[in-house]
This record gives sequence, C-alpha cells and structure tokens, in this order.
Amino acid sequence: MLSNQPYHLGSARHSTRATLPIARLGTLLPVFLVLIAAGPSVAVAADGGHDSRTLFTVAVDIVRESRIDRTIVGMGTVAAWREMPISSEASGLAIVEVLADEGDKVKKGQILARLNQTLLLAQLEQNRAAVDEAEARLSNALSDQKRAHTVSSGVLSQQAIELRETLVKTGAAQLASAWARLEETQARLAQTAITAPADAIVASRSATLGQIVQAGAELFRLIQDERIEVNALVPETDVLRIRPRQFARVIDPTGRATRATVRRVAPLVDERTRLGTVRVALPPDAQLKPGMFVRIEIEADGMAALTVPFKALVWRDGRAAVFTVRDDGTAALKVVTLGHRTSSAVEVAHGLAAGERIVVEGAGLLNDGERVRVDVASAQLPGRTP
Repeated sequence: MLSNQPYHLGSARHSTRATLPIARLGTLLPVFLVLIAAGPSVAVAADGGHDSRTLFTVAVDIVRESRIDRTIVGMGTVAAWREMPISSEASGLAIVEVLADEGDKVKKGQILARLNQTLLLAQLEQNRAAVDEAEARLSNALSDQKRAHTVSSGVLSQQAIELRETLVKTGAAQLASAWARLEETQARLAQTAITAPADAIVASRSATLGQIVQAGAELFRLIQDERIEVNALVPETDVLRIRPRQFARVIDPTGRATRATVRRVAPLVDERTRLGTVRVALPPDAQLKPGMFVRIEIEADGMAALTVPFKALVWRDGRAAVFTVRDDGTAALKVVTLGHRTSSAVEVAHGLAAGERIVVEGAGLLNDGERVRVDVASAQLPGRTP
C-alpha cells in the first residue's frame, strides 16, 4: 500500500502538467481572436492582456472657421402685390352692361361695367335748362343796372338804383347755383361708368346684369399691374439675415420651383408665433395663383462659423458629440450643439473652439480618456506631437 503512493502522486502531477496547456489555450483563444479583429495597431502584453501602451490609430482634423451659405426655409401663401376692390359711388342704379370678367387684363381708365343713366340724363337736361334761365335773368339784370347808371341824376332814386344792383347779384348767385347742380349731375353721370384705376388683371367679379348697386358694394377685385408675391413666414432667428433683393426659390404644391426675389421684410414679428413676414416678389411669367400654399428657400448671406466634418460626429445618449485629442494623446469626448449643415460639414454653435484637434476616423470606437495614436498623414498641426 505504501509503495503505491509515489506512483499515484507522480501520476497526478503528470496528468496536471499534461492538461494545463490545453486549459490555458481554451482561455486565451477568445483573446487572440479579439486581437486579430482589432488589427495591427493594438499591442499585446505577454500575459495575454492589453498593456498600458495599447493605442488606437486615428485620423484627425482641426476645427475650422469657414463661411456657410445659409438657406432659410419658410412657408407662405401667394397673394396679390396690391389688390384693388372696385365698387360704385352711385347708389340705387341698375347694372346694364358688364364689360370685364375674371382673368381679363385691363388698362387704366377702361370701363368694367355701366349703370343705368336714364334718370341722370333727364336731370342733366333739366339742369342745363336751369342754367340757361339763370343766365337770361342775369343778363336782364345787368341791362337794367347799366341803364340806371346812364340816366341823368335825379331821374331815378337811390333806392331804385340799389334795387337793380341787388337783382344783378341775385341773378349771378342763381346762375352759379344752376351751374353747380349741372356739374353735380354730370359727376353722378360719370359714376355710372365703373372704370379700372390702374393697369391690372381682374381677380374676381361679383357684378351681374340687372343688379341694383349700393354705394361701396364691391363689384370687381383687381390685381394691380398683374403682380403677385408670396407672403412667407420665417422664424424670428432668421429674419435678421434676410435682405431685400436676395434670391429665393418658390416651390409650388407640384414641386416645381420658381426663381424669385425678396421684395421687403416686414418690420414686425408676431409676438405669439415668433414668426416674421417676408414678401417675395414673383416674376411676371410665374404660373402660381393667388391663394396657393408654397414653400420658399431664401439664399441668405453666408456667415463665418466653426465647422467639422460629418464623419467626426458621434452620438452619446441621444446627443451629438466629437472626440478631441489632448496634447497628452488622450481622447476627450465633448458634447456639441449643431447648427446649419452643408453637403460635407456641419456648423458647431457651442462646444468647440477653432483649432482644436478632432477625431474624424475611428471616433466610433473610442471612449472618453482613452489614449490614441494620431495618424501622421492626417495631422495638420505642425509642431505638435500626438
């Protein structure tokens, strides 16, 4: 029994030595696979773990200040540059003729409709007769006055002479009154012709034959000079960047774009919606119609801003961030506030300073505070060592 103990102890020791490499190989195999996937930039210690010199090679760029062309987007409605409601100054007269319809182009002074003139024409003849009668009375009074001053002194009393002078003044006043009534009738007669006050296009017509018009009731609505524009609403943060004569694109409901120009920026911003109004003039050949809802894109003046490439961005907890590289070679995660975008870069409104080194290749694999090796070919800051 005692002679068998060394044999069993030796066998157990021999078995342990034989199985140890196999067990260790099973433990290290996943580590080797990870190292192979990580690439040649990862250094491995002798015990199978990462040593303190484990580095990721990254490409870097710097935060630059560049000019960004800003496109301001707004929504609005197509409207007439200046609408003119046309009504009649006369009242109680019927429309006997309508000479314009919706869509017609009219010239200044062109007749749009006529009202019944029968009653006014009769009054006009009556007023003319009254003028003739007043002129005859005045002429007779003037003759009497002239004779009174030519006869010998003492033949007519002073009272008679003053009476003839009074008749002259009365006749002159009656003639002036008759002329005034005549001119009033002529003015009312002119009001029976509804005319266009300027070159325009007829936007709407409510006048119909036989309609009894009332003073001030709208009969037509015109668009002056056929000019239409877009009254667009833009955020208050963009209003100050818009100037008259800037170019704009107006996209209609079908997706067709029309080139236009900013005409005016309204001086007020709505205190409830925080939106400002921008009036965009459309060209004469625009196919848009008043009332259409459209989108506008205004090419505003570019402004200097800090920019970074899109590929430098990473997202942590739903927020945009970038990795900067400190002078000691460690990566620092910085949350940033983004602004306007271009085709390849984005504005950083807050979070970075001009000239900082940022990771543009490999940022998605980094952690805050991790040491990195900067790719020399990508480094653009002479005199700095990664």
